This record gives sequence, C-alpha cells and structure tokens, in this order.
Amino acid sequence: MIGERFTKAARKAVHDAVVEAERLDAHEIGPEHLALAVLDAPVLATFDLPRDEVVGAFAAARRKGGLSEADTEALRGLGIDVDAIVASVERTHGEGALAGAPRRRRRFFGNHLPFTAAAKKTLERSLLEARDLGHDFLGEEHLVLALLAGHGLVAEVLGARGVEYAEVRKLIARSPR
Repeated sequence: MIGERFTKAARKAVHDAVVEAERLDAHEIGPEHLALAVLDAPVLATFDLPRDEVVGAFAAARRKGGLSEADTEALRGLGIDVDAIVASVERTHGEGALAGAPRRRRRFFGNHLPFTAAAKKTLERSLLEARDLGHDFLGEEHLVLALLAGHGLVAEVLGARGVEYAEVRKLIARSPR
C-alpha cells in the first residue's frame, strides 16, 4: 500500500497540507497546500523560497479564480484582460469574489477535508517518482518532484523562484539515501 512507503517526513507533509488548507479556509486540499507543506523540505533548502512570497503568489492566483500567470498571459494574447475582469467583478461583488467563498462541503472519513483530483494525482505521481529513482520509500523529495512535474500553478510559482524539476531531480539523484 502506498501509505506504508511514506517516510515520517512525507506523512507529516501530507498532514501539514491538511493544516494549510484548513488555515486558508479551503474546502479541499489541493496541490498548493501540499507545496506549502514541503517548502521547508531539505531538497528545497538550496533555493530561496520565502514562504510569504509563495503564499502571496497562490493567493493572487486564487483571486483570479485559480488562473496562473501563464494562463493570464495566454488570455491576454487572446485579447482578454484578466486583471480588468477581476477588478470589475470585485467592484460588483467584493474583493476576492472569484476566489470563491469557503464552502462547507461534505467531509469524508471522520470529518476530514477531501483531496482534489489534482492533489491525488500529485500523490500518485510521487510514488512513480520514487520508483523511477529506484527508491523503496516515498519522501518529501518525491512529493516536490511530483508537484514540479505537474506543470500547473505550483510548478509555475516555484519555477518563477528558480525551482525546476530537472534541477531538483539531479539533487535527489546525487544525494545519499
């Protein structure tokens, strides 16, 4: 079973992702919550990742309805000014209207927040990353790789701060187990 392969640090990271989601009043646990939970992972120690900057980048994306900067630029290329749309919606409906109000969804397994499909896919991908590296355990470093391999908001936010999949994978491959 996948849970049996998790290191203590990886289990803590998943727990911390739940805490991050609850702290942010999220209705589900997403990849950004997993990212916040692994920001202090040893594999990321060589990168300058100020927590407040990363949190701010995720908040900015939530404010735009979850759109990343790449999404915003792509829409701008089509003549759609996302910032103007967000400003207009917020004038009418209040600040953060597109971020979605915290919804109280049905919780599963003892009142826990559910994981989004993307977060589940990240956890599955972390197992593949561990296997591809020949590791018989799943650690925080594999979670980081899975987040970076997703090419989504988390990969964009971390990539803008110099954290790239190939570089992290090299660091992990070189480190002793």
